[in-house]
Amino acid sequence: MAHHRKLVAGGLLGYFALSDAEAARPYVLAVSAPSLLYIAVADLIPELHRHWRLPEAAAQLALIAAGVATPVLLHSH
Repeated sequence: MAHHRKLVAGGLLGYFALSDAEAARPYVLAVSAPSLLYIAVADLIPELHRHWRLPEAAAQLALIAAGVATPVLLHSH
């Protein structure tokens, strides 16, 4: 029973704490959506986990950054 009270209290705390953060929502989504897609693709392509080299890691990081930057740039214009 105490566990349920903690869940409700945490939910209410999160609701009220994040109600003022609505302006940040597009930016949070712009970061979290490409990250989720990367995780999904990385699980579908196991080669990304087996062979780790600096050029490939740099390319992946650049593509992730481009994925995050695209919606932000499109939103600002």
